[in-house]
Amino acid sequence: MPGKVDRIQDETLRKSLAEAHDALRSGDYATVVRHASGAYLELLRRNPELPQGQAALRSILFFPRLGVRLIQDSQGRPELIYDRDKFIFSEAATYFEFAVDSLVKHGL
Repeated sequence: MPGKVDRIQDETLRKSLAEAHDALRSGDYATVVRHASGAYLELLRRNPELPQGQAALRSILFFPRLGVRLIQDSQGRPELIYDRDKFIFSEAATYFEFAVDSLVKHGL
């Protein structure tokens, strides 16, 4: 997966997801989930059209629901709600791959 991380254009997001990848390998799954979810949230904030209209279904509905919820606040801005602090490998890997794939797809 580092090859895909290297394809992320934004240096800050690339570094954050590289740290998430390292955390995944070391077993720090909560850190993976926080970095990956945060990167996806940043994607939505930088592309305000994504969480609107029909695209909202894809951007919010397809977000993994494995202990973190992606919602829109009262003004339509996306935000994350963490329902728990501990995650297992498969959950962390799901958030990581979802974030990396989304950032690469949208050219960030």
